[in-house]
Amino acid sequence: MWIAVAVLAAAAVGVVAWWLRRDPADDGFEVEGDLGLGAEARPAFAEGLRACHDRGDGPRIERGVLTMYDPPCLVSLYLLADGFATRGDAALHDPEGTVATLMNRLATAERPGILHLRRDWLTGEVDGMDRGGFAGAVRESVCPGGDWAGDEVLGSSYVTVSGEQPNTMMLDLARVLDRYLEAREKQPDAPARALLREVVTRMATADGPGLTWVRPPTPEEREGALAAGPS
Repeated sequence: MWIAVAVLAAAAVGVVAWWLRRDPADDGFEVEGDLGLGAEARPAFAEGLRACHDRGDGPRIERGVLTMYDPPCLVSLYLLADGFATRGDAALHDPEGTVATLMNRLATAERPGILHLRRDWLTGEVDGMDRGGFAGAVRESVCPGGDWAGDEVLGSSYVTVSGEQPNTMMLDLARVLDRYLEAREKQPDAPARALLREVVTRMATADGPGLTWVRPPTPEEREGALAAGPS
């Protein structure tokens, strides 16, 4: 019996050790940077996020971007943290419920820091590019070699700009595609990557629709996200 207890105890210690040393990014949960929360609010916010993330349909969190699947959208983690902070003690007493309520509320309407997505954004090919090809062409035309991530099925793509505090530009690939098709009608002979760069640059300059940031960008951050691509 004592051997069995010792085995169980060792297993428990192993699980705890794994939990403490695991890489949060491995399971789509990464909360880093200064979110503007106080000493009490920050761990409570992380606790609420973790509880929501660990649900079967929970969001993915990385680079200051919260990816929700139902409805499909991208939400700035900074925007969510601001809402958490305004709830005061109520958020500290029920972090999971507060985070879940805020996520549902933020997902209802698009605004700076929130992008709605379309799962059916590309069902076939355009100019010989399928979903993966189009997403890759966007990355290579706008910021080649940049720190990109996203979900081609949902139609999301985002690039992180380094600095004193990193910032992330988020793209709705469905609306990039819409603008690309409009531009293609006017410039039927233009190279795909040059046309994509023109489209995304215009979207970034106008701050959307279809493009937003996790935090309001500085001119330097905007310039960094639009680092010269191929012409």
